[in-house]
Amino acid sequence: MHFGKWITCLAGIAVLGASAATVQGQSAVRFVGIDDAVPSRFFDPATSQATGNKLVIGFNTGRDPATWKLNDFMASTAANRHLSAMDTISFTVEAPPGYYITKITYTQKGTGSVSRTGKASGSATWVVGNFAYQLGTFSTNPNLSKTLDLRQQRWTSVPVSITPALFVYSTPTSGAASVSITSAQVVVEVAPA
Repeated sequence: MHFGKWITCLAGIAVLGASAATVQGQSAVRFVGIDDAVPSRFFDPATSQATGNKLVIGFNTGRDPATWKLNDFMASTAANRHLSAMDTISFTVEAPPGYYITKITYTQKGTGSVSRTGKASGSATWVVGNFAYQLGTFSTNPNLSKTLDLRQQRWTSVPVSITPALFVYSTPTSGAASVSITSAQVVVEVAPA
C-alpha cells in the first residue's frame, strides 16, 4: 500500500470510529481500507466521506502534470481528456457489534453527450464478497443504481469492489463525445443479529 494511502486510511478509520452513532434507527457501519486502482485519477479515496451508513465516493480534480489531461472521471474526445476512464474503488464494510449487513446499494450519476459521428459507452460492475455482479451498461446516461439483498448471507463484514468504465470515439474533426460520472455513493443497511 502506498504510504499516502496508508495515512489516508488511518485518518478515515479515526473519523469513522468517531461517528459510530446511530443513523435512522440503525447502528453505523464502518468503511475500512478504502483504496483505488488508479491513484491521482478518477476515484479519490482521500476525499471519500463516510456519514453513518453512507459512503460518498470522492473524485480527483486538477490536471496530470505529465500529460496535461484532466483527472476527473470523464472520457471525452476533447484534447485535454482521456478517451477512456476506468477505475476500481475497494473497501470493506463492517457491521457494528451485534448486527449483520442486510443490503448494499450503489448509485452513480453523471452526464454525457454525442454529436455527429461521436459515440459514448460505459459499464459498471461490482464484486461483493466473492460474487461478481453487473451494475449496468449505458451510452450518454451513466445514471444507475443497484441494490443487493444480503440477508441470507448474514455477513458482519464484506469486501466490496466497484469498477465503472467509460469510453468515447469520434472520427477526426467530424464529431465529439463525452460521458462522465459526477457522483457516486454506497448505502448499507443492517439488522440486529
